[in-house]
Formats: sequence, C-alpha cells, structure tokens
Amino acid sequence: MKVNEERFREVERRAVDVIEVITHAGLRYEESEVEADVYEAIQKMKREAELKKAQEAARNFYRLGIDDEKIAQGLDYAVETVKGWLGLPSET
Repeated sequence: MKVNEERFREVERRAVDVIEVITHAGLRYEESEVEADVYEAIQKMKREAELKKAQEAARNFYRLGIDDEKIAQGLDYAVETVKGWLGLPSET
C-alpha cells in the first residue's frame, strides 16, 4: 500500500464512484474536484476493521471467562474501553 500511496491520493472521480459502489467505504469528494484521496479512505477502513477484530476478540475471551483487565492488557486497549465493548459497568 505504501508503494502506491501517491497513486491512491489522486484517483479519478469515476474510479472513486466505482470503488464506493463496491465497498460502501464512504468515499467523498467535492463536485469541483477532478480527483479524490482514496488512500485516506482505505486507511480508515483498515483501522475500523482492526477495531472490529479487537472488539470481537474481547467478547470471545470474555465468554471464555477471561478477566476484562487481562483482555485489555492482551489487546493493548484501556480497561474502560474493553468494558464498554463488553457492556460492563465503568468504575468511574
């Protein structure tokens, strides 16, 4: 992806429209723009996918009886964040 970063930062509008129809990635551009920055949209999709993976892993570990603090430590997220994903009460 890094190799093609520059190329993805300047994608023609018609190509962006096709990518949006296929992926529903939320790609947007101004009507006056000839090209759009698809690289940022792809990076956002990656971050969202990683977050969903972490949330799913947290739920799976919790079902197995692993303590929420251990889950947070293992996934490298704050305990309060993991508690939120699990629907557990906050300690604040």
